[in-house]
Amino acid sequence: MKSDNRKVATFEEKCKALQEVYTSDFYAILFKHAIIRLKTFFGIKYNYQKGFRGIMIEDMINDTIEAFLREGGRNWYIDKFPDFRKQIISALDSVISNTLNAELDKANETFEILDNDVEMSFDDSDYQSLLSICHDELTAMGATDDELLLFEPYIINGMKRNDLSELLGIGIDELTNIKKRLDRKLPFIKAKLKVLNYEK
Repeated sequence: MKSDNRKVATFEEKCKALQEVYTSDFYAILFKHAIIRLKTFFGIKYNYQKGFRGIMIEDMINDTIEAFLREGGRNWYIDKFPDFRKQIISALDSVISNTLNAELDKANETFEILDNDVEMSFDDSDYQSLLSICHDELTAMGATDDELLLFEPYIINGMKRNDLSELLGIGIDELTNIKKRLDRKLPFIKAKLKVLNYEK
């Protein structure tokens, strides 16, 4: 249910914000975010040439942006996401989940991401809330885009540097430096989570 106090951007505000934030650098962030999302949450290693079952990340990003520009399309909740980039990333997560759920329905039990016997659950609202708290705290500490991007796979999921380097095309030395910067921020994040009564 939408809160009566929720501030929703007008179409003009969305267009203006898109012109400001949708740069080639931000597109690269969205692309990397999608690769990590597919790998860490759905267990999919993205194929740059073929996509996943013919689904390309470029198309999912385009669908996300177009949804903000359609009449009756996706909203920008300014009170929740003052930084429009975060609203776009949240919307991209929804597009990815919806797209893969549709594929899961079509492919039924032959869905090829199930390389192991782990049951996949697509209801990640609690996890995403926790991740959002961590990202807000990282942002408050001046974390870079790469630190925000890599926090989930590197710190939460413990992915190896070699795997991340292959997945994202980031050098090992650079990944090591990012890990060191994140490690220095971890005590502050843990303190914040403790205040909010999270166990970990």
